[in-house]
Amino acid sequence: MAETETTLLVGKRANNAPDETSPSSAEDAKFSSKLGMFLTSIGCAVGTGNVWRFPRIVANNSGEKGGLQFLLVWVAFLFLWSIPLIVLEYAVGRFTKRAAPTTFYRLLGGKTTWMGLWINMINFLVGGYYSVLVGYTLFYMVHCMFFPLPTTLQDSQAIWRGFVDESSLPVATHFVVTLGCTIVIWRGVESIERVMKFIIPWLLVLVLVIFIWTLTLTGAWQGVVYLFTPDWALLGTPRLWVDALSQNAVDTSAGWGQYLVLGTSMAANQGAVQMGVLVPTANNAISLMSAAMTFATVFSMYTRLNQGQSAGGAVKLLKENGPANTGLTFIWMPILFSNMTGGRVIASLFFLALAMAGVSSYVIMINTSVQPLVDLGLRREVSVVLLSLLSFLLGIPSALSPKVLANQDFVWGASLIFSGLMLVFLFWRYGSSDFRVNLVNQAGAEDGDWKVPKAYEWLVKYVLPIEGTVVVVWWVVHTVQKETVPWYEIGIDTLTTAFLEWTILFTLLIGLNIILCVFQPQVSHWWRSLAAASHDNFSRCCKKRKREDDKDIGLEELNPSSQAKNVGYDTLQR
Repeated sequence: MAETETTLLVGKRANNAPDETSPSSAEDAKFSSKLGMFLTSIGCAVGTGNVWRFPRIVANNSGEKGGLQFLLVWVAFLFLWSIPLIVLEYAVGRFTKRAAPTTFYRLLGGKTTWMGLWINMINFLVGGYYSVLVGYTLFYMVHCMFFPLPTTLQDSQAIWRGFVDESSLPVATHFVVTLGCTIVIWRGVESIERVMKFIIPWLLVLVLVIFIWTLTLTGAWQGVVYLFTPDWALLGTPRLWVDALSQNAVDTSAGWGQYLVLGTSMAANQGAVQMGVLVPTANNAISLMSAAMTFATVFSMYTRLNQGQSAGGAVKLLKENGPANTGLTFIWMPILFSNMTGGRVIASLFFLALAMAGVSSYVIMINTSVQPLVDLGLRREVSVVLLSLLSFLLGIPSALSPKVLANQDFVWGASLIFSGLMLVFLFWRYGSSDFRVNLVNQAGAEDGDWKVPKAYEWLVKYVLPIEGTVVVVWWVVHTVQKETVPWYEIGIDTLTTAFLEWTILFTLLIGLNIILCVFQPQVSHWWRSLAAASHDNFSRCCKKRKREDDKDIGLEELNPSSQAKNVGYDTLQR
């Protein structure tokens, strides 16, 4: 490593910020192999949005001729939004070995800690209702296995209403999902990696089996041909471009802070650039396969049941958006499968794949939320139980009411763009050239990782902020236009509701940031006692002696007097 580059790395500081050296305690558990890292990252990226949201977004931006024009723009934004942000997250996490809140403090100073807290809190709030959606998939998987599939819209709607409106089953399935994911992340990256090595290959096999099966249906290829036929007249539609970008943001989890936490468990020889390119590319390939599968199924069943009619009705069905965005998945797909030979089998496999995708993503969401507490010395097991319990309680209102779920998805789903923009700010404020040379290219040199060119700096500094701003502005305009009540009133999906909830969270985080800055010694002392108690009480409860590698720290991560030694990147990673 060149001496000048070492100096850049350890010498770059924000005003009054501690040196951004990785702490010595960062030698915690790491992924055992590149394959384990890759599969876990795929589990982070692939979720329910790949299987049920993406086909509907494609349909909404398709014309009479087809939907290829959307796919081309969608692929372009893979390289113009998702990949740059994911590379950024991996590189930062690999270096700091800390989650977003502490990362912002270490690299930019105490005044920006609230940005890291925002990223982490949004991830946690999304997880609160996301597990409810995963619970839906569990219910439908079991229902398809043991009960006849509905053959009419009325029958399917009755099943849906009986589940979400007339029973407490959504709370029960929400609990099962939360409990299962708590067990998975209990022991950290080792247990997560083992589970992902099992789930992800089977998920890919299931998606591939369903994909091949649907292509054998009569009329299925009409749907595939439609999907890959362009309607160039729609290429100039603003909504198409915004949907393509927002779908990439939601679909790949870019900018959520999840890859940053995964990066904390990367070894120095695991390339951030390679992972940052391969993971979202594989994720979008799964989305594309899911879209082809869904289009093929819908076109096959529609043309068979409506012989002699145009395929326009099939496209309209694909755009169906029922309660809490569940129309096509939970209302129509069981009906479509009921008209297939072996429909119950394929329906069960479909919802099993959906459940596995959801579980893998939720595991990473909870793990991302847990990591900041672990960073600050709280015992991992205590952090996992605490955050899982809070996530379950947070999701109960969404489990009891689809309207609450729709509100949470509307408010916190849209705010994820802000999280991405805050990571862009970190890149810009730290120093784009220093970041690219030291944290990305130099850090991955040992592994032979791919190098990112100078253009990467311009892409992240200028193109990504423009993209994020355009999406936010369009979201505001679109929300006002589609509102059934005035934007200034309180409603499920009104701007006032979104801004109110964002303001509350923003105020709380800024207030907490001020307290940490002004009363740091007192807070540090209090947290030391709390962290020590978490270790002692857990040891007594489980009759276990404290492990030598357990952290026994307070708020050293937020304490300028407890800075790590000023050493180079290669030394830190040994």
